[in-house]
Amino acid sequence: MALSAKSKTKKKRSLFYRVSAWLHLWLGLASGIVVVIVSLTGAALVFEQELRVWLQPYQTAESHGKEFIEPSKLKEAVMKRYNLPAISAVVYQGKDRSAVVPYYGDRSKFQLIYVDPYTAKILHYQLLDKDFYRIMLLGHYNLWLPREIGKPVVAYSTLIFVITLITGLVLWWPKKWTTNTRERAFFVKWSGNFKRVNHDLHNVLGFYSLAIALVLGLTGMVYGMKWFSDAVYWTASGGQKSERFARQQSDTTLVKVSNIPDEDILFKNLKAKGEDLNTQILTIGYPFGKAGAWSVSLIPELGRRMNERSQSYEQVSLKKLDKKPDNGGDKMMRLNYDLHVGSVGGIWTKIIALLVCLISGSLPITGFFIWWAKKQPKKQKEAKTKPTRQMVTAYRSV
Repeated sequence: MALSAKSKTKKKRSLFYRVSAWLHLWLGLASGIVVVIVSLTGAALVFEQELRVWLQPYQTAESHGKEFIEPSKLKEAVMKRYNLPAISAVVYQGKDRSAVVPYYGDRSKFQLIYVDPYTAKILHYQLLDKDFYRIMLLGHYNLWLPREIGKPVVAYSTLIFVITLITGLVLWWPKKWTTNTRERAFFVKWSGNFKRVNHDLHNVLGFYSLAIALVLGLTGMVYGMKWFSDAVYWTASGGQKSERFARQQSDTTLVKVSNIPDEDILFKNLKAKGEDLNTQILTIGYPFGKAGAWSVSLIPELGRRMNERSQSYEQVSLKKLDKKPDNGGDKMMRLNYDLHVGSVGGIWTKIIALLVCLISGSLPITGFFIWWAKKQPKKQKEAKTKPTRQMVTAYRSV
């Protein structure tokens, strides 16, 4: 009886292993190209802000001891220079950084204008669809396809990637832990032939990057799958449903009596409250439509949204509009961004995210070579045995 139970356990393990191997192979082949593109574009975006400052001179502006000028002056400079009917926001990126004034009114021509926040001098004009990092983001999010097509392809390919990571762990796990299996599991044998090195790169790097790759994959699914995003929000909030974004409205019956622009009052109020705008990212969003509301957000560090603070204000009266208190789901959604882009722990987690993106992009390639190498010996064997069979048949016919 004991032997029978042991035999059944081995059969179950063998079946589980075979199913995992089958899923790992065919799901990996099916999603491989998408995973490579998403991983490499993700790697290009990890250090976007740092590279922008290094490669794009218009991202910086020297303060010379001056303070930021009011947002209305930046708005006027941009609207006058480019004959725009309006702007969407004014973004102060911190000390010695240029301000960004976006205009999203014409969906076929999104525009970003970089302005010196100390003098209102125009530094650079950028069509958003011509920006390198925007191009990378569109590839990362929807493979440069129409959103309704590319977004689900990326999202479900990411889900498949998560499954292949889990099945990969099953295949990686040695049946017996010996000195030899430990070396094969944890180290790359660089002195081996191409087949061995390729196998080790797939096996070993896949294991070391597994946990972070799972985090990147799962947080990416939040942006691509509504049902998954709702499930994460529901879990983190303790059973509350995620509310769809709704623009807050202002009382349109109020009459303005002050000559000071609303955005300048909001800007001065922040400074009066002691907010250090030199070390934070301030976004003043203009009202959308006649009944729209002002939006103000502060982020302590560019690229990290966990500690973002935002508030909406009514036009004219600048009264604070009611805001639903943040629950665990709201905090999780902000943390999800930091986890996905690798900024949650600063520069070191960004470096880790970059390396894992590169490894993730390599896994479908090394996996393909493993599959291809396994196919080749069978063909070569058949080619060698075929003439022999023909000779035997000929001999018998004689």
